[in-house]
Amino acid sequence: MDPATEPDLVRRSQAGDREAFEALIRANARLVWASVYGLVRDRAWTEDVVQETFLKAWESLRELREPGAFRGWLLTIARRLAWRRAELSGRTELSPEVPERAAPAEIHDPEEAREKVQEALARLPERYRVPVTLHFLNGLEYGAISRLTGLANGSLRGLIARGVQKLRVDLAPLWRKTDDA
Repeated sequence: MDPATEPDLVRRSQAGDREAFEALIRANARLVWASVYGLVRDRAWTEDVVQETFLKAWESLRELREPGAFRGWLLTIARRLAWRRAELSGRTELSPEVPERAAPAEIHDPEEAREKVQEALARLPERYRVPVTLHFLNGLEYGAISRLTGLANGSLRGLIARGVQKLRVDLAPLWRKTDDA
């Protein structure tokens, strides 16, 4: 979606245009999903929070004073809902039991390796985690991610490259141990 059309869609949605709001959902669903998934690391829970986010956004859209701030406002709703849901379910952290760094370990199970990678991804700062998640987990190309996040292509490429480098450093002990076996 062209960033210039988003404020217009927001204004139309505020006036009750459901089709305009559906266009906003289509344009932002993957970004919201990536942001929430990076926090909770559970697909079913992420889907619930994303649905709840768009419902809450529709209900309170008239309160948004600056249509150009829609994307940030929407992501704030998503984060708050994820935190509230974690609190209500008794989870004290959104990414539970994530160690500071990957510890050297023998991993023979692909599912266990996947969990280690997800833990490392959860440790990334959000500015890296969202673009990396959109690119590698959602399979989006740079142009699509740029449109979703509003980041320039060059900035986006840099964030993804730095995020991948941080993952490599974080996971290096794991891979070295696995390669030595």
